[in-house]
Amino acid sequence: MKNLFAIIIFAMTSSLNAETLSFSSFRIEIQDGWEYSIESGTGDDWGSVISLRHLDGVGILKIGSYEAPAVVGEDILRNMTNVEASTPLAWRNWGDYSGYQYSYFEGGSFNRQWWLANQRTILFITYQCDPESKDIETEEIDKIVRSITVNNAYSW
Repeated sequence: MKNLFAIIIFAMTSSLNAETLSFSSFRIEIQDGWEYSIESGTGDDWGSVISLRHLDGVGILKIGSYEAPAVVGEDILRNMTNVEASTPLAWRNWGDYSGYQYSYFEGGSFNRQWWLANQRTILFITYQCDPESKDIETEEIDKIVRSITVNNAYSW
């Protein structure tokens, strides 16, 4: 019984420490200990770019959005990736969005990218850190990306 009570308290506490950022077509939960900045989009169809960094972290997560003129399917999204066509990418769900994720090393950095879509909204997400630190924030980054939901107040 004590363990069940502790689990309930922990779950309530962790959700109380989350902050929800809301944008025109999506929302994302940011856990306590993370800071963010928001830069305005560069055009009518481009949304803001959100940069996230843990106060004690090793990398930076950036999320940008784009409103396409039509619903975005798997083939269109795959064509938008910068990954060789011969490289297999698995279609996966991340929160309310679905798409592709790919990790690689380039220029002395570890990079992880997502190309996600829900209806007409495309999210471009990147995470970058030093190669030796690539596994330190994996669980937290995955949790943030999985927290992305459609903002129904603005849904198409």
